[in-house]
Amino acid sequence: MRLYSVGQALLGRIRFADGGLPEYDRPYLIVSINEDSLDVLNISSVKGKERKLIFPSNLEIINYNPPFRKPSFVKLDSLVTIEKSVADSMILLDSGKPLNSYEMVKILDALKEFND
Repeated sequence: MRLYSVGQALLGRIRFADGGLPEYDRPYLIVSINEDSLDVLNISSVKGKERKLIFPSNLEIINYNPPFRKPSFVKLDSLVTIEKSVADSMILLDSGKPLNSYEMVKILDALKEFND
């Protein structure tokens, strides 16, 4: 089993909140670590979806690299919990390098506010 830290990113397929499975591998940001599970948020690239940045549920990530290679945003309404065993079967992006700490604090604050 891998050791994880907040700010790392995973690539794979996790069921959406509605139960559907993505048709392709997607990036996810680790926002919380529990004993046997991780809380992750869905990440999406900005290209072609710039209009979605105005939605209150989406937050642009300015300093996205590492671990994301393309301009990205986080979907604050996509929080899911996965077992660490599921995460172990996913790809750890950018050799486990975490997201910029300022961006991580901004996302965690926005997530808390979004869920209050």
